[in-house]
Amino acid sequence: MKVIITGGGTAGHVYPGVAVAKELLARRAGVEILFVGAVNGVETRLVPQEGFAIETLDVAGIKGKGFLSRVSALAKLVKGVGQAREIMGNFKPDVILGCGGYASGPVGLAAVLAGTPLAVAEQNAAPGLTNRWLGKIAQKVFVTWPGSESFFPGGKGIVTGNPIRPEFFTVQRRRQDSRLGILVVGGSLGASSMNTAMMEAVQTMDAFAGSISVVHQTGAKDIERVKKAYINARFRWEASAFYADMPQRLADADIVISRAGAGAVAEICAVGRPAVYVPFPHAADDHQTKNAQAMAQAGAALVVRDQGLNGAAIAGMVEKFLNDRAGLAQMGESARRMARPHAAREIADGLMKLVAA
Repeated sequence: MKVIITGGGTAGHVYPGVAVAKELLARRAGVEILFVGAVNGVETRLVPQEGFAIETLDVAGIKGKGFLSRVSALAKLVKGVGQAREIMGNFKPDVILGCGGYASGPVGLAAVLAGTPLAVAEQNAAPGLTNRWLGKIAQKVFVTWPGSESFFPGGKGIVTGNPIRPEFFTVQRRRQDSRLGILVVGGSLGASSMNTAMMEAVQTMDAFAGSISVVHQTGAKDIERVKKAYINARFRWEASAFYADMPQRLADADIVISRAGAGAVAEICAVGRPAVYVPFPHAADDHQTKNAQAMAQAGAALVVRDQGLNGAAIAGMVEKFLNDRAGLAQMGESARRMARPHAAREIADGLMKLVAA
């Protein structure tokens, strides 16, 4: 069985594919997997780290671009379909799984032209442009949230949850001290507004410095300015552009302040951690707000608008959490109940059925 998994642009589009790939390898001998991503996508770094081969296409996004940029992106789309057909001709896949992102479109088109079964994994409550379009031509669409299958009529939408790496379900807490552990995650690329708010909060949080610790994933662009803001902080802190050991970081946290990308939400739920979600305000179709609201309605999180996030707001929330550890624990349990530990298995089952059909 040969499988192409395509998608990327953010870690949230990459790691679901990785989770399915690992499930397929664990379940069936002789499976061959090839990832296909964009030339400059984060997938070119993350996929090899997970031990998988990747080929790339010269593609770019279309939505939200100016006229000339759209024309260039459309030209690259046509070229990308040709590149995808060449990759498929060499690899000869039995099935293709698209996980969203720029590369998924050309590969999905190439799959249809070649008559290769195509499935789509949609991570968000509201599907993005690429997956809405691919969903019309795919045989199956695996969705994360109940209700999202309505975007894909004809019975092809299947609620599986968002596949994430198995480590998130098995990781154990290592940190033993009693401080309130705060983990700040702005996504794989960081979030400048969240970084700025944390920097503003430093002086106020010094008032309860002995009761907290901070681990902050900043993204590469802001790492130096964040470290400079923390340098004289009285509380224990650590900052890095990116953490590859996110399962352990989540397990050691008591509260997570995070963007609300589907991957981040699924990982936080798997570990069972309460969260403050700050949806990225410019996400396509405002899908992060929908993801965050679903968690708030389940009692697993608070939602703060990006425009309302500042140092005073963060310090106030942290002080409130310090005085309500029981409430935090309850939110964490609510988050764990939202996890879907068998998502990768269900998607792997669906792919194997497509191959057998």
